[in-house]
Amino acid sequence: MKTQNNLLYIDKEALATLAMARDGLLKPVTSLMNRQETIEVNKTGLFKGEIFPFPFILAPSGKRNKQVLETAIKGDILKLICNNEEVGMITVDEIFTINKDDRVKQIYGTNSESHLEANDTAKRLGNLAICGEYTIEFNDIKEHIQQIDQMATNVEAKSISALILSGKPFHRVHERLIRSAMDKCDMLIILLKKPYKDDELSYDVRFKTIEFFLERFVAKDRVLLLPLENTYIFGGVNELTLNAIVSKNYGADTLLLGQNHTGLGAYWDHNQLISRVDTLEKIHIRIKLFNEFVYCNKCTTLVSTNTCSHGSHHHVKYDKDTIMELFRLGIIPPSILIRKEISSMVLADLFPERKEKLERIHQNISTSAGVIDVFKSEDFYDGLMDLYHTSSLT
Repeated sequence: MKTQNNLLYIDKEALATLAMARDGLLKPVTSLMNRQETIEVNKTGLFKGEIFPFPFILAPSGKRNKQVLETAIKGDILKLICNNEEVGMITVDEIFTINKDDRVKQIYGTNSESHLEANDTAKRLGNLAICGEYTIEFNDIKEHIQQIDQMATNVEAKSISALILSGKPFHRVHERLIRSAMDKCDMLIILLKKPYKDDELSYDVRFKTIEFFLERFVAKDRVLLLPLENTYIFGGVNELTLNAIVSKNYGADTLLLGQNHTGLGAYWDHNQLISRVDTLEKIHIRIKLFNEFVYCNKCTTLVSTNTCSHGSHHHVKYDKDTIMELFRLGIIPPSILIRKEISSMVLADLFPERKEKLERIHQNISTSAGVIDVFKSEDFYDGLMDLYHTSSLT
């Protein structure tokens, strides 16, 4: 093959997804599937006798990729290019045609153009898939596995739970879930969804807010916060299944789910209503469902809706969309919803252009210890919340 025809262009999502398979997070899948394996998984939803919801294939879009795949033959070595840098290589074993519409429908449950994520994935797919042994430069997951193994050894963990969060935003119910989880296991892995698209609330600030809580309020030697490479394969109706597979392969024996976890629910199969949780039995990981938590103004604390005797009209719900709407308006949510320090981090991230004005206001309404520090927007929001809690003049 000519040199200019041995380049295969992939994006960061594809690179991260290939790394997840290579490093064992998607077991039983550890490599790209060939044509026969693809047909079998399409038919049964099983791979090597274990659940896997759709074929694991690489079918990149683009004219250049199409030309390369149409001319490549078995044994050719193709260089993998991501963001104009060589990130690995793949030795061609087989190249075969796929049905893009069916592929998208397998992942998302629909191939409608009105479904934004499905439509976006369709644009990333080509009509030709390639399989073969590959090598890539992506070591993050290996490092995470080492961190888990080290902590498990240090605390002599016999029970490990996994909790998957988006943290948009991280609120008091998340804190309760973490505390409850740590009461029932030796070690907790928190997997924070790391998107590959721009998000209203950046991944960095979401990680920072959870890290703040863990550093100050729980036994941090028993909990590990790690990114979950939230690539397109997690975007559809099979998210729960893949969450369970990844959690198990990270070493967890229990997956913790809130009532609002994406993918919970049921579907019809052969005239039977099947719970998606029930389908996870073959993955051999326990599933623990948490009840809904609310703030009750009679109990004056966070309570489970299953145990509180007061009616829903006494309950303040922890609705993430409502809380984010407060943030969009520049309003600090009440501390019963989110810690003031975390609210400060979120607002500073959402409104970086306010810093200069906030500094001037802060100088006039805040007290100091006589030490001059570099001003951060968070200082203003923290100070303002302190003033709100100051008792009235006597």
